[in-house]
Amino acid sequence: MPTGMYPRSNSKTARQVELYSTAYQFALKQIPPLTMRERPGISLRIHASIRKQLKAGETDPHRIAFAALKDVLIPDIP
Repeated sequence: MPTGMYPRSNSKTARQVELYSTAYQFALKQIPPLTMRERPGISLRIHASIRKQLKAGETDPHRIAFAALKDVLIPDIP
């Protein structure tokens, strides 16, 4: 492999980690402690939602966090 590919790959990974971390922290800060205690699996659902959005190519951490909160806190109504 050409050596030029490694820095690009590492920077892309670093950017994804930064986006994930920022979105995850922002989303968790928006959830009241009582809700976190009542629904212990909520952090895993936020994690899954954020990963799904990052794989889809979303790049704004606030938009990612709000979409994750919407996925987790607002129930789907059939």
